[in-house]
Amino acid sequence: MAQGAAGRPLNEQLAGAWTLVSWEQTNGDETKLEQFGENPQGLAFFDTAGHYMISVMRSDRVNYQIENFGQIAQISAEEAKKTALGTITYFGTYVIDGPRRVLAIHVEASSFPNWNGTDQERFFELSQDRLTLTVRLPRGGQVDVLWQRANA
Repeated sequence: MAQGAAGRPLNEQLAGAWTLVSWEQTNGDETKLEQFGENPQGLAFFDTAGHYMISVMRSDRVNYQIENFGQIAQISAEEAKKTALGTITYFGTYVIDGPRRVLAIHVEASSFPNWNGTDQERFFELSQDRLTLTVRLPRGGQVDVLWQRANA
């Protein structure tokens, strides 16, 4: 099991709930993208057995023009598009590669179906109360996601 600076296994240091601080994408041409708006909201959960769940969404989403969840099939195409573009949720399993500072994740299911069943890497930096996950984009650039340990 990979050990962290605190002397405990990294999976124990990672375990728990994390709240989103920022989500920043820098493309290969140095342009920035705020896929989830200026103040995205999100939660990430990791357990010591190697399971995770991550959810990020725009904080400026507006209500649907329906009365309740039982009518969800009646939302408009535009409402559905805004939801798809403004949220990402995925879960699965992870293994820590300590020397490379990588979370090797397996996506069991995702709101972005192209990720279902895929294996991906998230480079990480972990301190006591801060976690940065970095995704290197295939065409250059990267996404940096900063998390703060949630208060118990």
